[in-house]
Amino acid sequence: MDTSLSADLLVETHGLTKRFGARTAIEGVDLRIPAGVAFGLLGPNGAGKTTLIRTLLGLTRASAGTIRVMGCDMPGRHAQALARVGAVVEEPRFHGHLTGRENLRVLSALLADEATARIPGSLDRVGLTARADDPVSDYSLGMKQRLGIARCLLNDPRLLILDEPMNGLDPAGIQEFRGLLRGLVAEGRTVLVSSHLLDEIERTCDMVAIIDLGRLVRQGRLSELHDGEAQQVLVVCDDNVRALALLSKEPSVKTAVVDADGVLVCTLTGADGAAELNRALVTAGLAVSRLEPARITLEERFLDITSRLQSAGEVTS
Repeated sequence: MDTSLSADLLVETHGLTKRFGARTAIEGVDLRIPAGVAFGLLGPNGAGKTTLIRTLLGLTRASAGTIRVMGCDMPGRHAQALARVGAVVEEPRFHGHLTGRENLRVLSALLADEATARIPGSLDRVGLTARADDPVSDYSLGMKQRLGIARCLLNDPRLLILDEPMNGLDPAGIQEFRGLLRGLVAEGRTVLVSSHLLDEIERTCDMVAIIDLGRLVRQGRLSELHDGEAQQVLVVCDDNVRALALLSKEPSVKTAVVDADGVLVCTLTGADGAAELNRALVTAGLAVSRLEPARITLEERFLDITSRLQSAGEVTS
C-alpha cells in the first residue's frame, strides 16, 4: 500500500503507467479527482484517455504505479472500489432486440432491489422516457450514449466515468447533456468526462486534466491553467502607429501587434502592466476607447501547452 495516497480523493494515481509490448500508452500519470466536481479529461484522439479510464476501472492491468478509487487500493479491493462507480467506456453495448427499458430491467436484476425502482427516474433523467419501449436496435448512437448513462444511474453511483459521452449527440442533445451533468454534480456526485471537445468541457467542467501522447501535462481548475502565463490585453485607441512606437519602448509591454480587426493585442509583464500601459498611452495624448483582458480559451491553452511540450521534446511517442 502506498501511504502517499490520500483517502479524501475519489480518484488518485501515482506514476500510473500502461504498456502494450514496446508501446507505452500512458506514462507516469499522477491524477487527482476530488469529490463533487465535474472533471474533464482532455486530449486528442489517441492521447491515452480511454486507456487511462480502462486502467482506473480495472479493465486492463497497470504496468506500473498505484491507483486508488473511492478510497480503495486497486486492484486488490476492486469490487469494493467499483460498487458505487458507474462507467460508460467507448460505445455502450446493449441487447438490440430488447427495448431500452427491458435492457435496464435485465441489469437491475443483478443489482440491489432498489435498482428496479430507479429505472423510470433514470430514463427520465437522460431524456429517453418517450423512447424507452422502442428496440435499442432503432436507437441512434446518441440515444445509446444516454441509455448507457441511465444504466449507470441504476446503482446510484457516487462517481460516474463517461468516455466521450457527447459522441453522436446533436446540438440539442449536447445542451441537454450539459444540464444532466451539472444536475448530477449538484446532487453531490463526481463526474469524470473524457472528451476531445474542448469547448464543451470548458462549458461544463469545474476542473480539467490535459493528457497528450500518454502523459498528463497539466491539471487543475480551469482558472489555474492560466496561472503563471503572461497577461494579454486588448486596446483600441485613435492612432495605432503612434501607439506601437510608444509601446515598443514601454518596459511593461513584452509584445504589441495589431490584429485583423485593428485592435492592439499587448502581452504584458508584471501584475501592474495594464495600468502602466494605459498611463503611457494617455500621457502621450492618445485617446483610449477600450482596454480589457484578452480571454484565452481552453482550446488555445491546450494547443499552447501541447505544442510547446512537443517542440521541446518533453513528450515523445
